Amino acid sequence: MVRHPNYSGLQRDQITQLFIPAHFIDHLEVWQGDDLLFTMDGGISISENPVFRFSYADNGAPALRVLATDTDGNRFEQVLPKGVGS
Repeated sequence: MVRHPNYSGLQRDQITQLFIPAHFIDHLEVWQGDDLLFTMDGGISISENPVFRFSYADNGAPALRVLATDTDGNRFEQVLPKGVGS
């Protein structure tokens, strides 16, 4: 799960009725040790707080590392020890 608002740019602020600017995860990488498991380039169709499920072959590395960037240039990184979320 990635906690992020992921605004498409098509939603309206209910008070001002102005469009909320687009702000979403535009790139995601998942690593197992030095091995890149996958990358994803996102867009406006990704939901708020999205959940990505995937399977992988264990290479013996002690953790998974997730790197993400969003359209505002923010960078997020999290290291998940094996067994978390299993």
